Amino acid sequence: MNPYRYGRALAWSGMFMLAITIVFWGILGQNIPPYSPALSAEDFAAQIIAHAGQIRVGMIVQMPVSVLYFTWGLSLWMVMRTIEKENGSNAVLSILQLAGALFTTIVFVLPCSVWLAVAYRPEVMDPKTLLMMYDFGWMFFDMAYSLTTMQLVAFGICVLQDRREQPLVPPWAAWFTMFVVVSFALLTMMPLVYDGPFSRSGLLNYFVEFSLFFVMWLVVGIYVIKAIGRLEIEHYATHDNQ
Repeated sequence: MNPYRYGRALAWSGMFMLAITIVFWGILGQNIPPYSPALSAEDFAAQIIAHAGQIRVGMIVQMPVSVLYFTWGLSLWMVMRTIEKENGSNAVLSILQLAGALFTTIVFVLPCSVWLAVAYRPEVMDPKTLLMMYDFGWMFFDMAYSLTTMQLVAFGICVLQDRREQPLVPPWAAWFTMFVVVSFALLTMMPLVYDGPFSRSGLLNYFVEFSLFFVMWLVVGIYVIKAIGRLEIEHYATHDNQ
């Protein structure tokens, strides 16, 4: 029996979600960049009313697709559990990573449901209520970074413990995930400002932060796909020789 069956499909599911997120959450959802917190309630409401249809489409697609973040986390779990077994370690790190992937899925789904509600019938809503709901979505989306931190730290530590001569995932990719985690600390400034580089639409807390996260997602995804393919080859080679 192949213990890595479905592994590559799970790994590719994360890459599919990444592409969908850029198009539907980002472009159609009006989140590249998000609306500035410096906008007045009236100006914000006017923007939502003008783009309500495409925001609804974006969030309608993004919400169900977000479950693929968890299935992607399962592919990381497969690679991590192999490393743990080869090292004679327990499953703490792989379980923490999987839990972090599950919680991060919620971080996608819940704010998207809020933004979908914002765009549902904005023309009959009080502008201040719309703004408050939109703010809540972004507060949750940005400030729940500790959940994704758990996932990435566990993954990074596990990969750095790989004792293979040629690690399944290169150590630099693990260090990159750690760097992304450290950069999350900038998000703590987001609720304190309404404009500038630390705002939700600012240079640091949006353009730099999200670029790092998406690049990390792509890099880890590519190496996990390669790692699972390599593990399958090793598995079949071992069993063919028995």
